Amino acid sequence: MLKIDRNFKAAVFDMDGLILDSEMTVLHIWEQLGEKYGFEGIREYGISVIGKNKKATVDEFARVYGQPGEPYERELRQIYNVLAEQGKVPLKPHTIELLSAMKNAGMKIAIASSSTREEVTSQMEVLGALPYFDTCVCGDQVTKSKPDPEIFLKACDALGVRPEDGVGLEDSFNGVRSCKASGLFTIMVPDIIQPDDEMKALADIILPSLKDVQDFLNLK
Repeated sequence: MLKIDRNFKAAVFDMDGLILDSEMTVLHIWEQLGEKYGFEGIREYGISVIGKNKKATVDEFARVYGQPGEPYERELRQIYNVLAEQGKVPLKPHTIELLSAMKNAGMKIAIASSSTREEVTSQMEVLGALPYFDTCVCGDQVTKSKPDPEIFLKACDALGVRPEDGVGLEDSFNGVRSCKASGLFTIMVPDIIQPDDEMKALADIILPSLKDVQDFLNLK
Protein backbone atom coordinates (compact mmCIF):
# COMPACT_ATOMS: atom_id res chain seq x y z
CA MET A 1 0.00 0.00 0.00
CA LEU A 2 1.31 3.43 -0.97
CA LYS A 3 2.01 5.66 2.03
CA ILE A 4 2.66 9.40 2.12
CA ASP A 5 5.75 10.71 3.87
CA ARG A 6 4.11 13.86 5.18
CA ASN A 7 2.57 14.88 8.48
CA PHE A 8 -0.68 16.82 8.20
CA LYS A 9 -1.84 19.05 11.03
CA ALA A 10 -5.54 18.78 10.21
CA ALA A 11 -8.18 16.92 8.25
CA VAL A 12 -11.42 18.28 6.81
CA PHE A 13 -14.15 15.77 5.98
CA ASP A 14 -17.23 15.96 3.84
CA MET A 15 -20.10 14.05 5.48
CA ASP A 16 -22.74 12.66 3.09
CA GLY A 17 -21.41 9.78 1.03
CA LEU A 18 -17.98 9.92 2.66
CA ILE A 19 -18.34 9.10 6.35
CA LEU A 20 -22.13 8.76 6.35
CA ASP A 21 -23.72 6.10 4.14
CA SER A 22 -26.44 8.54 3.13
CA GLU A 23 -26.32 8.24 -0.66
CA MET A 24 -27.11 4.52 -0.59
CA THR A 25 -29.86 5.19 1.95
CA VAL A 26 -31.43 7.85 -0.27
CA LEU A 27 -31.18 5.57 -3.30
CA HIS A 28 -32.98 2.79 -1.41
CA ILE A 29 -35.74 5.24 -0.45
CA TRP A 30 -36.15 6.30 -4.09
CA GLU A 31 -36.53 2.61 -4.97
CA GLN A 32 -39.24 2.24 -2.30
CA LEU A 33 -41.10 5.26 -3.67
CA GLY A 34 -40.75 3.96 -7.20
CA GLU A 35 -42.34 0.67 -6.20
CA LYS A 36 -45.05 2.42 -4.20
CA TYR A 37 -46.08 4.81 -6.99
CA GLY A 38 -45.15 2.77 -10.05
CA PHE A 39 -42.23 4.85 -11.36
CA GLU A 40 -40.13 2.74 -13.71
CA GLY A 41 -36.38 3.28 -13.87
CA ILE A 42 -36.33 5.01 -10.49
CA ARG A 43 -32.91 3.60 -9.55
CA GLU A 44 -31.35 5.19 -12.62
CA TYR A 45 -33.10 8.45 -11.79
CA GLY A 46 -31.90 8.26 -8.18
CA ILE A 47 -28.31 7.78 -9.29
CA SER A 48 -28.60 10.68 -11.74
CA VAL A 49 -29.50 13.17 -8.98
CA ILE A 50 -26.87 12.12 -6.43
CA GLY A 51 -25.12 15.24 -5.17
CA LYS A 52 -27.65 17.60 -6.73
CA ASN A 53 -29.62 20.16 -4.74
CA LYS A 54 -33.38 20.05 -4.20
CA LYS A 55 -34.26 22.22 -7.22
CA ALA A 56 -32.14 20.17 -9.60
CA THR A 57 -33.59 16.97 -8.15
CA VAL A 58 -37.24 17.94 -8.62
CA ASP A 59 -36.56 19.50 -12.04
CA GLU A 60 -35.02 16.25 -13.24
CA PHE A 61 -37.97 14.30 -11.81
CA ALA A 62 -40.37 16.49 -13.80
CA ARG A 63 -38.32 15.96 -16.95
CA VAL A 64 -38.16 12.17 -16.54
CA TYR A 65 -41.68 11.47 -15.23
CA GLY A 66 -43.68 14.42 -16.52
CA GLN A 67 -45.07 15.49 -13.15
CA PRO A 68 -43.95 17.67 -10.22
CA GLY A 69 -41.21 16.11 -8.14
CA GLU A 70 -41.72 18.16 -4.96
CA PRO A 71 -44.21 15.78 -3.25
CA TYR A 72 -41.93 12.78 -3.76
CA GLU A 73 -38.77 14.62 -2.72
CA ARG A 74 -40.63 15.81 0.39
CA GLU A 75 -41.75 12.25 1.22
CA LEU A 76 -38.20 11.00 0.70
CA ARG A 77 -36.86 13.62 3.15
CA GLN A 78 -39.47 12.67 5.73
CA ILE A 79 -38.50 8.99 5.54
CA TYR A 80 -34.79 9.84 5.60
CA ASN A 81 -35.13 12.13 8.61
CA VAL A 82 -36.88 9.43 10.63
CA LEU A 83 -34.12 6.94 9.78
CA ALA A 84 -31.44 9.50 10.66
CA GLU A 85 -33.04 10.32 14.00
CA GLN A 86 -33.08 6.60 14.83
CA GLY A 87 -29.41 6.21 13.89
CA LYS A 88 -30.32 4.00 10.94
CA VAL A 89 -28.25 5.95 8.39
CA PRO A 90 -24.95 4.28 9.28
CA LEU A 91 -21.39 5.48 9.26
CA LYS A 92 -19.19 4.15 6.48
CA PRO A 93 -16.89 1.29 7.49
CA HIS A 94 -13.70 2.33 9.35
CA THR A 95 -14.93 5.90 10.04
CA ILE A 96 -14.33 5.74 13.80
CA GLU A 97 -11.01 3.96 13.36
CA LEU A 98 -9.76 6.71 11.02
CA LEU A 99 -11.01 9.54 13.23
CA SER A 100 -9.48 7.93 16.32
CA ALA A 101 -6.14 7.45 14.57
CA MET A 102 -6.13 11.08 13.50
CA LYS A 103 -6.87 12.22 17.04
CA ASN A 104 -4.08 9.99 18.37
CA ALA A 105 -1.72 11.64 15.87
CA GLY A 106 -2.65 15.08 17.22
CA MET A 107 -4.55 16.19 14.13
CA LYS A 108 -7.38 18.71 14.30
CA ILE A 109 -10.54 17.51 12.54
CA ALA A 110 -13.46 19.35 10.94
CA ILE A 111 -16.56 18.59 8.92
CA ALA A 112 -17.29 20.71 5.83
CA SER A 113 -20.77 19.61 4.75
CA SER A 114 -23.40 21.13 2.48
CA SER A 115 -26.06 19.83 4.89
CA THR A 116 -27.37 22.17 7.58
CA ARG A 117 -25.64 22.46 10.94
CA GLU A 118 -28.63 20.87 12.69
CA GLU A 119 -28.55 17.90 10.31
CA VAL A 120 -24.80 17.43 10.65
CA THR A 121 -24.58 17.69 14.43
CA SER A 122 -27.67 15.56 15.12
CA GLN A 123 -26.59 12.75 12.79
CA MET A 124 -23.00 12.70 14.02
CA GLU A 125 -24.18 12.80 17.64
CA VAL A 126 -26.62 9.92 17.35
CA LEU A 127 -23.90 7.80 15.72
CA GLY A 128 -21.30 8.68 18.35
CA ALA A 129 -18.94 10.50 15.97
CA LEU A 130 -19.50 14.13 16.97
CA PRO A 131 -16.85 14.24 19.77
CA TYR A 132 -14.10 13.50 17.23
CA PHE A 133 -14.68 16.80 15.39
CA ASP A 134 -13.22 20.07 16.62
CA THR A 135 -15.63 22.08 14.47
CA CYS A 136 -18.33 21.75 11.83
CA VAL A 137 -18.81 24.22 8.97
CA CYS A 138 -22.12 23.59 7.25
CA GLY A 139 -24.17 24.63 4.25
CA ASP A 140 -26.19 27.21 6.17
CA GLN A 141 -22.99 28.93 7.32
CA VAL A 142 -21.57 29.78 3.89
CA THR A 143 -22.68 32.03 1.06
CA LYS A 144 -21.26 29.94 -1.78
CA SER A 145 -21.81 26.22 -2.14
CA LYS A 146 -19.41 23.59 -3.48
CA PRO A 147 -17.58 23.63 -5.92
CA ASP A 148 -16.61 27.02 -4.47
CA PRO A 149 -13.84 26.49 -1.88
CA GLU A 150 -15.45 28.76 0.75
CA ILE A 151 -16.60 25.95 3.04
CA PHE A 152 -13.18 24.27 3.16
CA LEU A 153 -11.41 27.59 3.67
CA LYS A 154 -13.74 28.42 6.58
CA ALA A 155 -13.10 25.01 8.10
CA CYS A 156 -9.33 25.55 7.93
CA ASP A 157 -9.72 29.00 9.44
CA ALA A 158 -11.86 27.60 12.27
CA LEU A 159 -9.19 24.98 12.98
CA GLY A 160 -6.43 27.58 12.85
CA VAL A 161 -4.43 25.82 10.12
CA ARG A 162 -3.29 26.77 6.64
CA PRO A 163 -4.91 24.70 3.88
CA GLU A 164 -1.49 23.54 2.68
CA ASP A 165 -0.95 21.94 6.09
CA GLY A 166 -4.16 19.92 5.92
CA VAL A 167 -5.82 17.08 4.07
CA GLY A 168 -9.37 17.16 2.71
CA LEU A 169 -11.53 14.12 2.07
CA GLU A 170 -14.41 14.02 -0.40
CA ASP A 171 -16.51 11.59 -2.42
CA SER A 172 -18.43 13.86 -4.83
CA PHE A 173 -17.26 15.65 -7.95
CA ASN A 174 -18.19 19.13 -6.72
CA GLY A 175 -16.68 18.30 -3.36
CA VAL A 176 -13.35 17.37 -4.93
CA ARG A 177 -13.40 20.56 -6.99
CA SER A 178 -14.09 22.60 -3.84
CA CYS A 179 -11.46 20.84 -1.75
CA LYS A 180 -8.74 21.09 -4.37
CA ALA A 181 -9.44 24.78 -4.98
CA SER A 182 -8.99 25.47 -1.27
CA GLY A 183 -5.40 24.26 -1.31
CA LEU A 184 -5.92 21.17 0.85
CA PHE A 185 -4.24 17.90 -0.14
CA THR A 186 -7.28 16.26 -1.72
CA ILE A 187 -8.21 12.61 -1.22
CA MET A 188 -11.22 11.26 -3.08
CA VAL A 189 -13.00 8.22 -1.67
CA PRO A 190 -15.74 7.51 -4.25
CA ASP A 191 -19.18 6.36 -3.17
CA ILE A 192 -21.78 5.33 -5.77
CA ILE A 193 -20.52 7.51 -8.64
CA GLN A 194 -17.03 6.54 -9.74
CA PRO A 195 -14.37 9.09 -10.76
CA ASP A 196 -14.05 10.27 -14.34
CA ASP A 197 -10.94 11.61 -16.05
CA GLU A 198 -11.43 15.05 -14.51
CA MET A 199 -11.50 13.62 -10.99
CA LYS A 200 -8.48 11.41 -11.66
CA ALA A 201 -6.55 14.48 -12.72
CA LEU A 202 -7.86 16.76 -9.96
CA ALA A 203 -7.62 14.64 -6.82
CA ASP A 204 -4.18 14.16 -5.33
CA ILE A 205 -5.06 10.52 -4.78
CA ILE A 206 -8.16 8.32 -5.12
CA LEU A 207 -8.59 5.58 -2.53
CA PRO A 208 -11.31 2.91 -2.28
CA SER A 209 -12.08 3.12 1.44
CA LEU A 210 -11.44 4.99 4.67
CA LYS A 211 -9.21 2.10 5.80
CA ASP A 212 -7.03 2.82 2.79
CA VAL A 213 -6.95 6.49 3.81
CA GLN A 214 -5.65 5.51 7.24
CA ASP A 215 -2.97 3.31 5.68
CA PHE A 216 -2.01 5.97 3.13
CA LEU A 217 -1.59 8.62 5.84
CA ASN A 218 0.48 6.14 7.86
CA LEU A 219 -1.74 6.49 10.92
CA LYS A 220 -1.69 3.84 13.64
